[in-house]
Amino acid sequence: MIQFNPMTLAFTVVMIALLNGCNATSYEPVKSEPTGTIVGQKKIHIDWTKIDTKSDVSIDNTPRDVDYPDHIVSLANAVNRPVADIYRHEMVYGSAEVQQFVDQVKAQLGDSYVDIYGNADGVPKYFIVTQQNVVADSYEYVIKKGELRGFSIAIEILPIADRSRAQMLDVYNSQEDIEKIDKIIKKYGGEMQIIAFTPIGFKIVIDTYFQKSLTPIRHKQVENELKQLTGVNVEVRQTGRLMF
Repeated sequence: MIQFNPMTLAFTVVMIALLNGCNATSYEPVKSEPTGTIVGQKKIHIDWTKIDTKSDVSIDNTPRDVDYPDHIVSLANAVNRPVADIYRHEMVYGSAEVQQFVDQVKAQLGDSYVDIYGNADGVPKYFIVTQQNVVADSYEYVIKKGELRGFSIAIEILPIADRSRAQMLDVYNSQEDIEKIDKIIKKYGGEMQIIAFTPIGFKIVIDTYFQKSLTPIRHKQVENELKQLTGVNVEVRQTGRLMF
């Protein structure tokens, strides 16, 4: 689940074209400060009992005997997956009851909430990315009302972020930052193609082109140098060259 910033993508393309003739020089670290310190802060524990009432509803994720909507059938055919699986994901993620439950989780997290994303197959699951002053946890919520009664959704709390989503995006959303990142890629003999953000692992992903593939050691070195520069986790992917 990679989220591209259209403005950043267009700007990256322009910047790469402009920077191809530049030589790598020294750089100053990108100024992207984490959202405060977590040292000494009290850890946040999600109190599930305050947001989920006891009930006699049992988990039942078996396929339902329903007339599946045409768009669900079309999507299932397009991705070659069981219609029942697509139906469950679409309905559970779109459930007002589920969204109300998630909103209450976010309320407990407060400013420590960072981002959320879901999985694509299996039992529906929300991954909630938080700052590091939250205790990692997991929970399975069972829908209690309506035609989705018995369907469940897993929740996993991932305290892996040290800044907000907006601050993470700011790392590469400027000419200055792109220039500095591009210089490091060039220093290792590569060309930056696309830069993007993904909440999966809460990191920046950079697609690059290297005429000669990086060795595993060099690959790790460039990722470490980019992390040192930006202060955030960076994944460098070696892909084909984009033609502008």
